[in-house]
Amino acid sequence: MQVYGPVPSRRFGQSLGIDLIPPKICNYSCIYCQLGRTLNYTNERRSWFSKEDILKELVNHVKKVGIDTIDYITIVGDGEPTLSLDLGWMISEVKKRFSVPVAVITNGALLSSPQVRLELKQADVVSPTFDAADEEMFKKVNRPYGDLRFNKIIDGMVQFRKEYSGEIWIEIMVMDGINDGDTQIMEIKESLKDIKPDRIYINVPIRPPAESYVKIPSISRIYAYKDKLGNFFDITLPEEGSFALRSDKEEDILRELIEIIKRHPMRKEQILEILEQKRIDDQEQFMNNLTETNEIEEVSHRGCVFIEWKHYKRG
Repeated sequence: MQVYGPVPSRRFGQSLGIDLIPPKICNYSCIYCQLGRTLNYTNERRSWFSKEDILKELVNHVKKVGIDTIDYITIVGDGEPTLSLDLGWMISEVKKRFSVPVAVITNGALLSSPQVRLELKQADVVSPTFDAADEEMFKKVNRPYGDLRFNKIIDGMVQFRKEYSGEIWIEIMVMDGINDGDTQIMEIKESLKDIKPDRIYINVPIRPPAESYVKIPSISRIYAYKDKLGNFFDITLPEEGSFALRSDKEEDILRELIEIIKRHPMRKEQILEILEQKRIDDQEQFMNNLTETNEIEEVSHRGCVFIEWKHYKRG
């Protein structure tokens, strides 16, 4: 399955996800990534799956969940979506068929490519990551692959802003003692001037990060960003909303949850809410079945139990 959800998103409401990339193929290995360390690095774009099959799956999925349950169709997934050669084609085909806005969540690393910018221009919203303001911090936080350079990526974002009439929503992941100092904040503010984002989202690592030393900053440091950057959207709290599953059959619910969890670690309480909604009587047995699939496990993080894919690689 390459289509999943809708899942509750702090940026996009009820978001139906399209995944064009196999698990953990990326050109970054961000220290805070909720999906763990990158397993396969590349900067080469290619077609990873049959685009026609994914589109067919999307059409069938929307029929089952109902278009009214979806706020955004979001191209995101296990890895970096701009690494798919089918990105532009998929955005175009989705917009032909559905009135729901299309968003792309990206690390922005390939925005220096004119072809990538051309494809992304079709989306209603493009949401790049922006966690650093110089090469040293960029390497420390995002751990880029190959010849990716900070200044070239910034230049690509600035050029995209000039060419793009849609909305750019920047997301900044703020981490304790890493990029939450006054100097880093002011440097990020300066770097964002020419990108001119329509929205800035401040996030913190509320889910288990790739590296155990990554911590949530203090409230005072989060508000230091507000003081320096001005208006921004605070998404430092857990998302609210429901996960829309297509089936009421227990085996189908299990399979759908696994597909979501591979891409989106879930709080245990969220799964229990779904089981309550689906009227699953023996919830304890269901949770046992879920964690005994050899794909899913429970992980504790900051006093909260998360259900995540067992194959995430963390430090």
